Amino acid sequence: MFEQVMPLLLSGEFICEVRYPDAYRFLATESNQKDANAYLTRIGRSLVMTEQSGAWYAAYERIGPNEKHAIKEEFTRIKLKIRFLVDFFVKVMRASGMEIFYSRGDKIEAHALMAAIDGNPGLRAEFQALGSVGRGGATDGKLKGALDRHLKLLVDDGFLIRVNAEREIYQVTGKIEYLTEIVQFLMTAENIGDDIEEEQAPTPRLL
Repeated sequence: MFEQVMPLLLSGEFICEVRYPDAYRFLATESNQKDANAYLTRIGRSLVMTEQSGAWYAAYERIGPNEKHAIKEEFTRIKLKIRFLVDFFVKVMRASGMEIFYSRGDKIEAHALMAAIDGNPGLRAEFQALGSVGRGGATDGKLKGALDRHLKLLVDDGFLIRVNAEREIYQVTGKIEYLTEIVQFLMTAENIGDDIEEEQAPTPRLL
């Protein structure tokens, strides 16, 4: 399993019990954590768990010039997507009647979501105005297609997995915890990039 886990970490994947259950169980063992971290340390990385303990990922151990450049690029990409990601999840929460933000293991049923949107003119207008990265809002007749594209984008980005294709049910992965950490970080740091200090550096996703 070590040979399967390390490529996932090095490619920037978040290993959680929802998306990678076998790899997550492997890392649940302290000896395996030590083996993985020993390997990562040799290449300037470290094994990190999200604050809510839902996912493992690889972060930079030392922040040199090359790492700073990679971190700046990663945060630029995150900042471009962050508004869409947060807006989407908040709107889905509202449509689903949820009172707290999504966490790993929560499910989104596309058919029920679409029915809730269709039955509420206010929600329909909000989802029509919602744009993903590189796309504009959806017209009324194309709302279902836009919703499907949004869900696929979140699957491709590792925030969701599709657990039932026939009923179009999706499940939230542990990467959602990283999103909430990034949002909190961005709320307290206005100028990310030029002034990243080694002692104060965040633990960003490994590219």
